[in-house]
Amino acid sequence: MKTNFLYFKEKGYQQFTATAAQTTFAINGDNEWDSDVAADTEVKVSVTFLEAQAAKVGNHYSGGSVDAGETVVVHADGKALSGSNIVIDNISDTTYGITLSAGDIVTIERIPIPLKHEACLRADRFLAVYPFSVTKTRVSFKSAEGTNGTYDHITFTHSDDNGVALRKISNYFAEVMSGQAANKDGFIVVADRYNDIVAPELLGIGITKMQVLVQD
Repeated sequence: MKTNFLYFKEKGYQQFTATAAQTTFAINGDNEWDSDVAADTEVKVSVTFLEAQAAKVGNHYSGGSVDAGETVVVHADGKALSGSNIVIDNISDTTYGITLSAGDIVTIERIPIPLKHEACLRADRFLAVYPFSVTKTRVSFKSAEGTNGTYDHITFTHSDDNGVALRKISNYFAEVMSGQAANKDGFIVVADRYNDIVAPELLGIGITKMQVLVQD
């Protein structure tokens, strides 16, 4: 039986312009992360240097010096999560440390975990769209990965708008699941918030978060 596949990916990206010798960067803001980062292993941290620098990075990176515009990825042993902050080791860690200068760009981005931060769900396992609260609308599917009786959920957070968002989300999925859009073995990007791609029908309804919960 043919069916469409619906793709969802959470937002998780933040970029900073560093101050001189800065090491700590506050993340998990509502505007940048659909789900909070819980461990430094969940993110990739990279630094793009404004100017050529010598003896500003540990010997793991380019032998200790960098060129203007060069980007290095911070080694796993050169970063840590402290509360809601990513902390980069400075050059006192002569192997993995980095001492930042004013104007360097620090990029922190989630390493998506399939079934946790992104999912591709079968349209023929769709169950319902329903209000999870006055500010949350949940879309549920019969689980394809979990045991019988379990469900996969996509939860959209939006403003309390007297049901306007719920109605528009419901109408969108009703269209996707029926008529000429259904049963095509197609790949439909519903919401790739990581890359700022959202179905046009879901724009303008004030979605502030989208969280993936898939049973594995």
